[in-house]
Amino acid sequence: MKAIICGAGDVGVSIARYLSEEKHQVILIDTDQKKLNDLENDMDIQTVKGHAASPEVLESAGAKDADLIVAVTRNDEVNMIACMEGASLFNIPLKIARIRSGFYADSFYEKILKEMHIDVVISPENEIARSILRNLKRPGALEYILLHHKKIAFLGAKCLDNAPLMGKRLERFYKKFPDYPVSLVSVLRNNQVLSLTNAESLKAGDEVYVLLPVKYANDFLEALGQETHRTRKIVIFGGGRIGLCLSKMIEEEDISTDLSIIEENTERAVYLASQLKDALVIKGNGLEKNILKEADLEKANASVAVSGEDEDNILLSLLAKQYAVGRTFALVNNSVYESLVSQLGVDVIINPNSVIISTILQYIRKGQIQSIYTLRSEMGELIEIQALETSKVVGTPVEKIAKKKGIQLCGIIRNEELIPLQEAKKIEVNDTVIILAAPGQFKTVEKLFSAGLYFF
Repeated sequence: MKAIICGAGDVGVSIARYLSEEKHQVILIDTDQKKLNDLENDMDIQTVKGHAASPEVLESAGAKDADLIVAVTRNDEVNMIACMEGASLFNIPLKIARIRSGFYADSFYEKILKEMHIDVVISPENEIARSILRNLKRPGALEYILLHHKKIAFLGAKCLDNAPLMGKRLERFYKKFPDYPVSLVSVLRNNQVLSLTNAESLKAGDEVYVLLPVKYANDFLEALGQETHRTRKIVIFGGGRIGLCLSKMIEEEDISTDLSIIEENTERAVYLASQLKDALVIKGNGLEKNILKEADLEKANASVAVSGEDEDNILLSLLAKQYAVGRTFALVNNSVYESLVSQLGVDVIINPNSVIISTILQYIRKGQIQSIYTLRSEMGELIEIQALETSKVVGTPVEKIAKKKGIQLCGIIRNEELIPLQEAKKIEVNDTVIILAAPGQFKTVEKLFSAGLYFF
């Protein structure tokens, strides 16, 4: 596959890295020559200096025979025009544009985007809000991803002091769940992945990730000591695009009986109040005690810090923990902060770039891939893929696949039932297979399930 990436920001560079590691031909366009030189030395990619909306620049990047264009520059209009030119001038099959402005989300402007022949429009605010909402829907969860028609869940949660699983050995994990199928996928301690084959015992603070039927999610969370009742009160810090988008989703999905949103800017606060039905909008600084008192933070089950500053989001989440808030979410752009913040006690870290990258990759991946999610760096990518009759992997013993470096088989879904890894023998035709792949290993997974032909 030949891919043109417009914009050498964090998202563009990450997408370029993912695709180049999978041996695709990648051309990265940006106006910063020094940055392009550094990236060319760091990755196996080509670069072109210039304006992404210029037909001349796109042609010099090889747009005439490109399979894909991903426009993720800082300018929405540049992204739109680059994709439009990719369609009308160069017949590029797949065009993906990141559009930040909520202005274009209005139904009135959807027609413009369609006429530009943009196949996929990525709205960062919407995607981030959906990511947060997904976890808010499942109290106690650090990660909650629905797979296979929303019947199977990839679920992660912290083990608490009072947990029934506390102190239990990993090698005896399955004996604690005799009544339903569950696969132990990963255990993290201080951001380090533990070996699942040793006699290590679970400790308070360990993050446990499993694959299981959705209907048993609460049972597993309770085994880790987590509360599973409905989230009653939510406090959101920051009324920007993400905060507003999330608030609207919470109201639409009716997942909270008491929603407060704190915004410092007066004009913005007034706007929020006009856009939300039942939420209490509080004008003020979330770091001030009187504002927290007005928001009744001590009664909150969850707090979500999505202001424009990483440091503020971290401080607000730590402050919420002092008020005994059950679960805290912090939007953190700087990946350097992630491991530190997790150790400080913030429950869920949302990295905007990871969310957007995961969304874009789902549209890029094709073939038998049913879904794919980019997880935290220590874990890799969660892939849901179907084994077709012609797939090389059909009939292969599970233990043979398990020996592939960077590939972890998590479970098999057969005839709508989850077969835990410890019970699986081999992969059969039409099986849906859940795999955890280390960064750069997607191509290995693709080859395993191909019939000698690549997806692109």
